[in-house]
Amino acid sequence: MRLTSLLPDGEPNCLVLKVRQMLIMLDCGLGQEQLYAMPVREGGLTEDNKDNNATPITGSTADNTTTGSKRKHAEIDIRQDWASFLKASSTQFPSKKTARGSNGQPSQSSKIPSSVTGITSSGSTSAADGTTPTTNTTSKSTSTLEYMFKLPDFSGVDLKAIDVVVISNYNHILALPYLTEYTDFQGRIFATEPTIEFGRQLMIEFVTFFGTSVTSSPHEIIDRKELVARAGAGLYPAFTHADIKACIDKIQPVRFREHISLFGSLKLTAHSAGYCLGSSNWLIQIGTENIAYVSSSSTQGNLHPDLFDGTLLENASTVVATDLCPRGSFTYNTGVNLVCQSIASTIARKGNVLIPSTISGFLFDLLEDVHLHLSRMGLDGQFQYSFISPVADTALQYSNILAEWMAPRKQEMVYIPEAPLLHGILLEKEKGVAKHYKSVHGAFSSDLKLPCIVFGGHPSLRSGPMVNLLHMWGNKATNTIVFIEPRMDVVAAMEPYENLAIAQQAVQLDIRLSVDQLVEVMNKYRHPRHILVPMRAIASTLPDGSVELVDAKRTTSTSSTRWSSYKVGESVQLGMGSLYESVLLSEELAKGILPQAFGNVSFAPIAGSLSIYNNQMQLKPASVQGRQLLSLYTQRLLLGVMNLPHLLAGLTAIGVTNMEVSESEGKEKEAGVPEIKVEFELQNQAATIILREKETIVKCDETIRSLLREPILKCFQSF
Repeated sequence: MRLTSLLPDGEPNCLVLKVRQMLIMLDCGLGQEQLYAMPVREGGLTEDNKDNNATPITGSTADNTTTGSKRKHAEIDIRQDWASFLKASSTQFPSKKTARGSNGQPSQSSKIPSSVTGITSSGSTSAADGTTPTTNTTSKSTSTLEYMFKLPDFSGVDLKAIDVVVISNYNHILALPYLTEYTDFQGRIFATEPTIEFGRQLMIEFVTFFGTSVTSSPHEIIDRKELVARAGAGLYPAFTHADIKACIDKIQPVRFREHISLFGSLKLTAHSAGYCLGSSNWLIQIGTENIAYVSSSSTQGNLHPDLFDGTLLENASTVVATDLCPRGSFTYNTGVNLVCQSIASTIARKGNVLIPSTISGFLFDLLEDVHLHLSRMGLDGQFQYSFISPVADTALQYSNILAEWMAPRKQEMVYIPEAPLLHGILLEKEKGVAKHYKSVHGAFSSDLKLPCIVFGGHPSLRSGPMVNLLHMWGNKATNTIVFIEPRMDVVAAMEPYENLAIAQQAVQLDIRLSVDQLVEVMNKYRHPRHILVPMRAIASTLPDGSVELVDAKRTTSTSSTRWSSYKVGESVQLGMGSLYESVLLSEELAKGILPQAFGNVSFAPIAGSLSIYNNQMQLKPASVQGRQLLSLYTQRLLLGVMNLPHLLAGLTAIGVTNMEVSESEGKEKEAGVPEIKVEFELQNQAATIILREKETIVKCDETIRSLLREPILKCFQSF
């Protein structure tokens, strides 16, 4: 049994677990670090707002003091079509699927060495800051370029052999359409209902921000029959909306603690992780072995998701812990006060606040804390909340109908009746306080009331509404951009905007388990034999291969629990392999079993024919020929504890005299039970019988061994 990580530590999860002959993929995330190497793309148009873009985005009166030429230039930038500034291609794929010569072979595009280089229609390259030369509108179709993405390293995995994919939460699902729609994957996929829906929303937002233009498709430049697995270092365009629908349709929804049986011997159970709505940790049961997959988890008790369920650890022999909070991160309780203070001070000076984040997760809790803080500061009615995302409406409405997936205190609000999450009240009962928009175009401009707190946009600041808003509000020091997403590289995200005067506040709230919290959680339950953690969770590696953690107590392996680490591309042996298997007794065979009482327990011998089908084992009555074979191997089974007086009496009965009995602790003393040695002679041959708690050893010549058999067997019961 082995585990392999396909993405570096700190990126979304994508691991492959090989157990016996089965391959299980644990999450299917897409690396986000690569986005920072890409140039910036302006807000973006969708089919829904292409006709509503005549009105440019406006700010306060002070914001409109720019010259007419600059305002016109900004309006043109905002309206530009879904063109990307990046074009890269792997030599494994044709430049165009339809461009084929007479020999039927596709023409190959030239390989571009840098992933931050863009190509225009004239062949010139764009600058690293995302600017491109102005091109004629007649060449728009040829100058439309695409963002390209590096996928998890599938090159060492037989994707067709993957049996199961389990998804823990929406953060670890973005690469799934590449797996289901671009490869020969034929396995099954499981996730909770909220994970499926929020994952779908995240995919739609991803395609909207980083996909191709609305008139093109990535399938025009990629041969779908070429497996993604062949491109360990290849670059691929974003998937399409059609791919999203096809992928989501393949996921089977599950509920917490619902048991899923597969292939006879594999059982999967989702347990609440406490991280976000529907977030789950998975218990994987293979025969008598239990593997706990602990993904993004939180023991924070004052947030809206259902509480962390640690019962999956009670009988786990191996734990795979992923997506841990790095040391030095802001915990939610300490960081939320800084966020509230920064927002309040900005609103008090009539400035606007930008919070680049996804419309999901702990953002719903943060909104409640911010609104309560601003109310206490007397700032009610002096600002507007705006949620800008192509899925803002769906995310806000859907989250408020998931009370059964929330913490008990939130579930109780359903019976008031009241919306469990605050944004439901702000959007419905207090018109004008909070509004949602698909993009910065159209209604947002006409509805805008300043000052404004804006949530949404991609946290990388490479595409989406935050790019437009930074251009509009970034030159004023009275405005503030607040970074709250824990996986963000703030320095890299702001690199294209380093000359802007906007105030910056980085309080990256992290509710994931830290290494210290992970150790505490493990101590609450029966210690598993093996716990695997990512590389950044360890301080050093010990000579025996075990590790020392970076927690406050510098936790290391013990005789009962081994801690070890894993890193991208390296297979780690789990050290598992049970000596026992679960076997189902057939009804016919079970009827013939007659247990015999031996003290406080009962035993019964069982003999039959073992049938194995689809990894499920069943013991059935043996055939006539089988019974004849079994009779040859039938042995008398003994039960009991060696009784010294009975043994001495039995030896005396066969003529043994002058027996010497001695006691010693022995080398294998257990639980204070001494070792007893009986030395004697029989037929002039020396013999010794050693009695221990769990074994009896007879040392004698073969000529007298048969004589000693009966005195020893009389000390036990047989059946």
